[in-house]
Amino acid sequence: MRRLTFGMVLAAVAVSVSGCVGSATPFDQARTSDDAVPPVAVKYIENADVDSSRYQGDADGHALYLLRGTGEMKICLVYTDGTADGSSATCSGGGWVKFSPADGAEFVVQLSGFGDEPGPGEVQVSPWVRQTRHGRDE
Repeated sequence: MRRLTFGMVLAAVAVSVSGCVGSATPFDQARTSDDAVPPVAVKYIENADVDSSRYQGDADGHALYLLRGTGEMKICLVYTDGTADGSSATCSGGGWVKFSPADGAEFVVQLSGFGDEPGPGEVQVSPWVRQTRHGRDE
């Protein structure tokens, strides 16, 4: 009986621990000065908390930032080369978003992270951002 009780307790602990651990998000880490969206790109941000931005990396000469959405939006992606003409943003009410800026590049954001390896020609910018097509400058 003692072994059965110990086994049941061990199984319950394993289930409760695995159920309580969620996927890491870009917002789990403390924000640093590198995470601030350049002022020139802030004007393109709607439905997002600018103070939640997290820098994800560079792709095709553009910096990528993820932000927490506001209202019905959950996640936003900002794409900027530091100029007004080279900046854009998009948001989604779900846990993912696909974004194609005017230069022909394409990015996919998965707030829960990617469970697979990048496909041919794709680049993993961060655990949450993947470039799926390069811009015409590449």
